[in-house]
Amino acid sequence: MPAKVPWLPSVLPPGARPERCPRCGRMALIPWTLRRDNATKAILRTWVCTECQTLVERPEPE
Repeated sequence: MPAKVPWLPSVLPPGARPERCPRCGRMALIPWTLRRDNATKAILRTWVCTECQTLVERPEPE
């Protein structure tokens, strides 16, 4: 397993509603940051797995 990046969460925050991680299968995927795509102007949310540090970008409803 690769080393964890220090600015990504390594534990579930209190009150988080985690989803199942597509990579490791654990209930540890939480919403983390928002960004706007420059090309399409769509809002994307980055989700991070607190166990394996996988990042997943998903479109966010406006």
